[in-house]
Amino acid sequence: MSQRIRATIDRSALSHNLGIAQACARGARVLAMIKANAYGHGLAGAADALHGADAFGVTDIDEAEQLRAGGADKPILILQGLIDRSDIPRIALQGFQLVVPRLEHLAWLEEDLPKLALAEPLTFWLKLDSGMGRLGLAPQDFAAAFRNLQAKAWCKEVVMITHLANASLPDSPLNQQQLACFAQLHEELRYVPHMTSIGASAALLALDTQADWARPGIMLYGSSPFAWNDTTRRREHFGLKPAMTLEARLLHVADHKAGDNIGYNSQFICPCPMRVGIVACGYADGYPSNTPNGSPVAICGRRTATLGRVSMDMLAIDLSTIPEAQPGMFAELWGNTVSLDEVAAHTGILSYNLTCSVSPRVPRSYL
Repeated sequence: MSQRIRATIDRSALSHNLGIAQACARGARVLAMIKANAYGHGLAGAADALHGADAFGVTDIDEAEQLRAGGADKPILILQGLIDRSDIPRIALQGFQLVVPRLEHLAWLEEDLPKLALAEPLTFWLKLDSGMGRLGLAPQDFAAAFRNLQAKAWCKEVVMITHLANASLPDSPLNQQQLACFAQLHEELRYVPHMTSIGASAALLALDTQADWARPGIMLYGSSPFAWNDTTRRREHFGLKPAMTLEARLLHVADHKAGDNIGYNSQFICPCPMRVGIVACGYADGYPSNTPNGSPVAICGRRTATLGRVSMDMLAIDLSTIPEAQPGMFAELWGNTVSLDEVAAHTGILSYNLTCSVSPRVPRSYL
């Protein structure tokens, strides 16, 4: 079948990266983050490749139901908590696990769950805001809320969870402040049975956050959570393999003379005679419209760079040193030759954002 553009997902890379996460977790259970359509990699395909995880994390009840309908038989945790009180019966009767980040949600659960005929008690993850400043109970409210929840007949177990704001900055003092806050409350609850969860990808790779549950996300997809300029923490340092390769056809090749304009707003003007190719990928496909001149791309297994402004369906690349490149060939926007993290560094957009933004019109296939 003729394809203008394609995203190829390597299942073996996903499985390999899960193995690295499990090794970093040092015996802890692993909650594989497959929220947001598995960071753009496809929910069902990623779940199949990551079947070795102990549980899956999704954003909301809709993702949880989609995952269950696709045949996933692992425990499924809804990370964003209750979006609306009406979610409670849907979550409870299907046995999903739930993050609880607000006292108001606890009150709703106390009123509504005793009215439902549950097959078995439910598991909750009570979230502590230890310094992230996003979702979670305040430290002064946490212990009492935890004991209250743990005592309910409809509660099977409670996991104590927090999220580190600066784990991708391992030397940040905030990391130790958050860990100290968590440790203090963990000690306060030492006589209350519970499990713990702290580390996502960055913490697993660079911090000592040993707990009962680890929560890898971006590392499962072969991307480093650290800045590209941190050369000691790039994906290859950890042995991670890229899961997605984004490629698009070379549509046209032309020779240009010095002074020729390439694309909208004269963002690039040829400084010398150049061979320029037009690739069938643009911002409607999810490639960032703010990409500057010189962002990496590859064709014929060789690296080159973008030229000019990214259009809706096309972008230009420099082929001056790749004479063998011809229309019909595929150019790699990111994958094995061009690191997703390097593209992220050039565009100023997180690698998470890049894969999540790949448009539904881009066909995905699985190896």
